[in-house]
Amino acid sequence: MSVPYRPSYAASLPHTRVSPELTPRPAVALRPYHVMYMNDAGRIEEREVRAPASPEFQSAFNAYAHGSLIATSRGEVAVEDLRPGMKVITRERGAQEIMWIGIMTHLTGRSPLLTRVTARRFGPALPHMDLIAGPGARMLHRPSGAQFDNGDKLAYTPLRDFVDGDGVIAITPRMATDTYHIALRRHGTIRVGGLDMETFHPGMTILEQMGHHTRDLFLSMFPHIRRVADFGRLAHPRLSLNALGDAA
Repeated sequence: MSVPYRPSYAASLPHTRVSPELTPRPAVALRPYHVMYMNDAGRIEEREVRAPASPEFQSAFNAYAHGSLIATSRGEVAVEDLRPGMKVITRERGAQEIMWIGIMTHLTGRSPLLTRVTARRFGPALPHMDLIAGPGARMLHRPSGAQFDNGDKLAYTPLRDFVDGDGVIAITPRMATDTYHIALRRHGTIRVGGLDMETFHPGMTILEQMGHHTRDLFLSMFPHIRRVADFGRLAHPRLSLNALGDAA
């Protein structure tokens, strides 16, 4: 029987020991991250990892807020109840197995952290109920513009780019909040509350910009990944609304 994630439970898990040559510089603030993954024997393992509290690392853990409903082969399942090995429904390849789940806890702060999308903001049942997402959430959509008029040209855009103070609202949580991300064997798009949302992929540009030791530490958080190339290609390009010149 799987044990639901709780900060107190995560604190009791074994910590990953990082060899000296992989230890980040002392000036870099560290924070805990919780990971669940399938080992080579097909069993679920869980552990807590201490790693830099930087956007590059946090992006692997901050897409979907607690309570987000994910479309799976069993129907919609709250993100906190997902486990590696379960199958989510992807736009590109149908049912795909979850390989990895990342979780982090955000403490209360003064700046907006989460994005609330009100029901039907992007069309009927899009989403089908209010959806709360983390700063790393990207939505797949068809941007306006001549370059997207022909064919099946879509792009992932940060959900927070659509904030308008009405149907999409930036919010500051009043209590500690958990956010999640999931990785599949191949990058793709899943349904979250009825919206097409991106699964985790670090982006090759970010990995190329990391120093050797930082990149090794980053990869150590993904036991199912042996090398950078194992992340594969992005299913669709990533573009901000500013880059698109698109109106929300």
